[in-house]
Amino acid sequence: MKYIGNSTYIREAFIIFFVVLVAYGYISSERDVNINSRLALVKAVVDEGRLEIDSYHNTELYTNDKAYYDGHYYSDKAIGASVLGTAVYYPLRWIYYKLDIRLTPRLFREWITFWAIGFPSAHLAPVLYLLVRRLNGGKWVAFLVTMGICLGTPLFKYATAFYGHTLAAVFYFLAFAIWFSIRGGATVRPALVFLSGFLMGFAVITEYPTIILVLTLIVYIIFTLYSIGQHRNMKVYTSLLSGIAIPVALLALYNLSIYGTPLALGYLHEADETFKEAHAANLMGIGAPDLLVFYYQTLHPTLGIFWQSPILLLGVAGFYFMARQTRFLPELAFSLSSILVYLLVISGYYMWWGGVSFTPRHIIPILPLFALPLAFLPIRLFPVLFASAAVALVQNLLIAASAETGLVTYLEMVFDGKLIPIYKGSVIYDICLPNVLGGELMNNRGLDIFSLTGAGSLLPLFGIEILMMGLFFRMRSSAP
Repeated sequence: MKYIGNSTYIREAFIIFFVVLVAYGYISSERDVNINSRLALVKAVVDEGRLEIDSYHNTELYTNDKAYYDGHYYSDKAIGASVLGTAVYYPLRWIYYKLDIRLTPRLFREWITFWAIGFPSAHLAPVLYLLVRRLNGGKWVAFLVTMGICLGTPLFKYATAFYGHTLAAVFYFLAFAIWFSIRGGATVRPALVFLSGFLMGFAVITEYPTIILVLTLIVYIIFTLYSIGQHRNMKVYTSLLSGIAIPVALLALYNLSIYGTPLALGYLHEADETFKEAHAANLMGIGAPDLLVFYYQTLHPTLGIFWQSPILLLGVAGFYFMARQTRFLPELAFSLSSILVYLLVISGYYMWWGGVSFTPRHIIPILPLFALPLAFLPIRLFPVLFASAAVALVQNLLIAASAETGLVTYLEMVFDGKLIPIYKGSVIYDICLPNVLGGELMNNRGLDIFSLTGAGSLLPLFGIEILMMGLFFRMRSSAP
């Protein structure tokens, strides 16, 4: 990949990383039952040396997202985020202990979220930037696409919260980027192949539905190996499967330790009877695709991602221009099929919008894939790209910054079962904007460091980002 060797591109990507990292670290989503379930497992492992969350599920980390088995409570969530959280919490607790400082519940949640979710998620930004630079060459286009995807979609919101959606999206896309590089350079490095497998496996144990995306990526991998004449190289398959096996074995060991079998999942042992009944139906709550829900996820103004992130809709148009570049047809087939299949599968989920959520959060893992068609937009559409990215950035900042005040009541009004029969409002302008203007915000650094109030607490974020972007655009590069 020639662009990797361009030192200017690398410096630009380095700044892009910090632009996104600052945004991911500036806002921190408050605790909810989903977050608490994952954090309770982290606390139980590190503080108590066990997998049971008995000490936390009904106290400081209250949650009804939990499994119950053989007299004990467990997190019902995929363990990937909690594994990273545990790796972060061990040294963090030791440092606080040595400094004789109390690690408050809020600091625990915010430190763990930043280092286990925000920091690794921000690594998507430089990879996207370098990839679009390679495909398009334009500095402005690469910048807008990267910002539009990382900060102009719900990837932003869920990089500030201890969920697994953004984390899984990043791991999956990085695995694809490795194989895209291999197809372009015709060089197979066992270490990179192993890493791609590890990322694929970790995506699955972070968000179970991403196994669908892993399968589409495997098809792309097999095609790539055939195209570069490496399909008979058994070392490649061994490296790939070895990488996948490590996180999968970790999940199997976790399930075996609790349920006595590696194939049992927490969702099959729900403590809440409603959840238990729902996950027992079909395939853990996923039934046949529902085209009406497909519309709700994408084009309906209440929660549709094309309304929340119009840059993604422009990405749909980008597939047309991508199709005209015949050497990238395999990437087109991979990305388009992955997006469509995943949207259709999640449309069959009994709670497709994700419960108390500003967005259909379950479809977040596919969002980085829209960067591929966006990279092929012709220069004449640059004003449209700029406008769609700007709208997406503003709207997703509102989503990330807004507290959940009024959200539960709003969703109860909007939904009838899994449908939106009549209501035509928008969660951004009915809930997020009034919350931000009214001072109902998620915690952010402007509130707790600078003692600012209301929407003004976001001003330091703007200042820092403008300074870094100024530095970014002052850098000279060999391409426009």
